[in-house]
Amino acid sequence: MSYTQLIKDTLNILDLNIHFEENCLTKEKYKGQICMIYRGRLRYSPEKCVHCHCVVPSQLIRWGTTTVRLLLNDVSEYRTYLELKKQRFKCKSCHKTFVADTSVAEKHCFISQKVRWSVVTHLKKNTSMTEIAYQKNISVSSVYRIMKKFYRPLNPLKQSLPKTLCFDEFKSVRSVSSAMSFIMMDGDTHELLDILENRRLPYLERYFLRFSSEVREAVQWIVIDMYAPYVSLVKKLFPNAKLIIDRFH
Repeated sequence: MSYTQLIKDTLNILDLNIHFEENCLTKEKYKGQICMIYRGRLRYSPEKCVHCHCVVPSQLIRWGTTTVRLLLNDVSEYRTYLELKKQRFKCKSCHKTFVADTSVAEKHCFISQKVRWSVVTHLKKNTSMTEIAYQKNISVSSVYRIMKKFYRPLNPLKQSLPKTLCFDEFKSVRSVSSAMSFIMMDGDTHELLDILENRRLPYLERYFLRFSSEVREAVQWIVIDMYAPYVSLVKKLFPNAKLIIDRFH
């Protein structure tokens, strides 16, 4: 097995265009913590220019490199990064430049796809976003953006509600107008059902009124914290539901 393949297996990297040399791993202090830094190179011959779609190989020339540092999943309990030197290209046809792409992370994103999928897995386990952010070495805002990207919101016109609902809130990101956002989960399966950018009572009333009265009347239990507007909401729109107040949920 080659050295490159050994490192790829360790880091769970599938991109065939990434190569590692011996002594590519160092331990160094980064963002106040001792981290593992793997240094690799991304290089290939592009099929076409991403701007003008020129496919003539002689028109696509190498034009230096760009280095990015991508967050990976922890290795041996060390925060781990891939410092990737990416090949830049210049198209002689349109005179524009572009950078080699990799499947390790989305373009302009410094959190690897493996970390993002790990976040989704933790969300399915009903782990708090603050705890996930701590475990995966990212911000709560990043967890929120990943959650918004991967979850499928409810369609009130087509979907029913489970017998047991859990209401909770979390600190909103800067792009959201309200200080606290609202999250709803299935109390039995812990499946994420929907996220709303506002937890204020009028906003929640408008949202739940889109569900038919039959759907709302079928809800039997609602788990909430001690936030008073939730109590008002349940009494008004969920007449058959019993409240479970959990101060620590």
